Amino acid sequence: MKKVIFTHINYEGNVGDFNCSPFDYYKFPFDIELIHYMDFIGAIQGDPNFPHHKFKDRIIVIGGGGLITTKGDHLQEILRYLIENNKVILWGVGSNTTYKVDWDILNHPNILLAGLRDRVYGINAEYVPCSSCKHPAFDNSHPLPKGLGFHSHRPEEIPMEGDKILNNVSIEELINFLSSKEEIITTSYHGTYWSQLLDKKVLHYNENEVVGSKYLNLKQGVNICNSKNYKELLEISSKSVGLLKESRYLNDKFYTKVIDIIQNL
Repeated sequence: MKKVIFTHINYEGNVGDFNCSPFDYYKFPFDIELIHYMDFIGAIQGDPNFPHHKFKDRIIVIGGGGLITTKGDHLQEILRYLIENNKVILWGVGSNTTYKVDWDILNHPNILLAGLRDRVYGINAEYVPCSSCKHPAFDNSHPLPKGLGFHSHRPEEIPMEGDKILNNVSIEELINFLSSKEEIITTSYHGTYWSQLLDKKVLHYNENEVVGSKYLNLKQGVNICNSKNYKELLEISSKSVGLLKESRYLNDKFYTKVIDIIQNL
């Protein structure tokens, strides 16, 4: 049986990253080893607990999370290390920087298949949204959504009054909250994406002039608001209709490709 490593950033305090691995939503006919993405820093730095030979000439599925950044960034260096030493599949991985994205990393011959959650033309990858769309909680729509909800990474991040929820809850609790509202303002990538999957009006809250690539490259797009213009932007924003069905279809299709590629290695 083929041995395959699955890896992603899985901090429990970040509900989006914790639930973005395709391993959680699909069955694989392989011998699977799960490794936290950040643990590979040990292999790069020569930690004897993470010997380099253990992560060389392996098959590794990386997904998801915002792992494509800029040259020299620690997330990018881990990604480069894995790609240069193994056969790699990227599944629902995205960019995550306010600087120039290092897309050149996708041209390495060790990448067997690249599916990115960013919608960017002219790069060596296909569009595959985060596999968290497969979570069954999305099938439990709230019967009477009402009002505006705020979703933040950290306390006091959105300085407006109203119903609020943080990122340190379960995915079921967060999706139930998002589903219960007609409109969402969030500082989270997955809060934005999941609100779009639920056909909500959603704004990304940001008081800074610089916006991260993970929001700029969303397939459906998202309006960027602050504490002064959010009401106006909610009025002119549209819902993202049908994204859940499309996202699940694209992930199912990608799953079939992944199985075929690994089985034929």
